[in-house]
Amino acid sequence: EMANVILGWEKTTQFNVGVDFSLFKSRIMGSIDVYKSKTTDLLMRRNIPPVTGYTFTYDNVGATANNGIDISVTTVNVRQKDLTWSTTFNAAWQKDHITKLPNGNEINNGWFLDQPISVIYGYKALGLWQAGDKAAYDVFNANGQKFYPGNVRVADLNGDNKIDANNDQQIIGWTRPRWVLGMTNTVNYKNFDLSVFLYGRLNYMYDFGGEGQPARGVQRKIDYYTENNTNAEFQKPIFNAGGAPGDPYYQALGYRKASFIKVRNISLGYNFNHKLVGKSNLRAYFQVQNPGMLYSKIKFVDMDVVSPTWNRGFTFGINASF
Repeated sequence: EMANVILGWEKTTQFNVGVDFSLFKSRIMGSIDVYKSKTTDLLMRRNIPPVTGYTFTYDNVGATANNGIDISVTTVNVRQKDLTWSTTFNAAWQKDHITKLPNGNEINNGWFLDQPISVIYGYKALGLWQAGDKAAYDVFNANGQKFYPGNVRVADLNGDNKIDANNDQQIIGWTRPRWVLGMTNTVNYKNFDLSVFLYGRLNYMYDFGGEGQPARGVQRKIDYYTENNTNAEFQKPIFNAGGAPGDPYYQALGYRKASFIKVRNISLGYNFNHKLVGKSNLRAYFQVQNPGMLYSKIKFVDMDVVSPTWNRGFTFGINASF
């Protein structure tokens, strides 16, 4: 990284309009905020010619615009002598895009005018080549490709029957979620209290890299192509002994929609009656962290922590004050 002595602060101008509301004797309360912001002198990593002795630096380049809305609503669903049930729902929607770049579309940096900052740029997968596609992939092979049944089939954007990086890559999607959601339900019944927290991120994509399958490495069980399993999720294995090339387009199968909604926390507690503990306050509780997904587009990754390892946990505790 080459140092840049003229770096400055990013500058953001933002306008907000909001409203707070309370309805039906405070049985429904909440707020709505709408905002629009512009950021200039954006601090971003920038590729530079390697003749300088470095490959990148950080610079104040470009500008972005961002629109969004934040919503928070609390409802008292049940209010009785021994039973109350309330729900708090939060939702945030945002959409950003680049409005200025120093040299137009800087594809090498992954930045594009009128597109979000974080995008996936690559080949679009159209599934796998099948034996019945021989007439179609033979046309590509006549132009230097090496496609066979079980290989990844990608989109030929300019229709020249060749696949090349300059003409056939495109923006697949964005990696920042458009929606971030949270909902907490709280129930109190006499001395018991129960809380359930749901969390989700929607409308975005994730690149997990695809499944290379070049060797007999340790990996998860996957659905790959064989002559007896042609309607597969991933391409056929190609063992690369001696450095032989595998499928050059396997990464295109790693671009996936990543929306999810999960249960982050369930907590059950009991507050002991003062008749039993005197003037002391005593509460016992049991919690389950990350018990599972309610909905997920990617089954083998916990997209909340972006890991194939689930961080599920159980906690039992007692709070006491004297």
